Amino acid sequence: MNDERATEGLKRLGLTTYEARVFLALEKLGRGAASEISEVADVPRSQVYGAAEGLEKQGLIETQQSTPTVYRPVTLEQARRLLLDQLAETG
Repeated sequence: MNDERATEGLKRLGLTTYEARVFLALEKLGRGAASEISEVADVPRSQVYGAAEGLEKQGLIETQQSTPTVYRPVTLEQARRLLLDQLAETG
């Protein structure tokens, strides 16, 4: 699946464009700091922080408090379950 289709799919499940791009970048990287995520996701670094905060609130990424802050995604299966559950709650 290409990134554009994956982004659109994640948006249909309730993520913002930046959240979807950041999540997909983290899936590719495995873990990363905002500067690394920004490069892969094509999201301004200043916007990575807000998107990451939203993803963390939804349980889709974990934040490692370090300098710099490092983010790590949950598994794709966990993400799928979380997003579908959230969609069912709002639908």
